[in-house]
Amino acid sequence: MLRNILSIATLLAFAFPLAIAADKELTAKLVKVDAKKNVLTVKTADGDKNYDVNDETKFIGPKGGVSAKGINDERLTAGVELKLVIAGNNRTLREVHIPERKAK
Repeated sequence: MLRNILSIATLLAFAFPLAIAADKELTAKLVKVDAKKNVLTVKTADGDKNYDVNDETKFIGPKGGVSAKGINDERLTAGVELKLVIAGNNRTLREVHIPERKAK
C-alpha cells in the first residue's frame, strides 16, 4: 500500500509541471484593436494572430506603470511594436507592453 502511494506521488511530482504550459513572450506589430470583442490582432513572423484580452490582462507602459485605460489606451495604434506575454493557452494575453507616445 505504501509503495503504491509513493509511486503515485512520484508520478504526480514529475507529471504535474509538464501539464502546466508556460507563458511565452513575443514581440509583434499591432494591426488592429477590437475593444468590443476584447481582441488584439498583431502581425508576427507566422502571420496575423488574434489574442484575447481579459480583466486580468495588464497594459504596461514604457516606464513600468499600468495603464488604467487598458485596451482603450490611445498608444495602441496600428503599427506600434508591442511586447506581449501570452498565457499557456496560447490565446490570452497576460501582459501588453506599450511603447512611448509618438511625438506630435
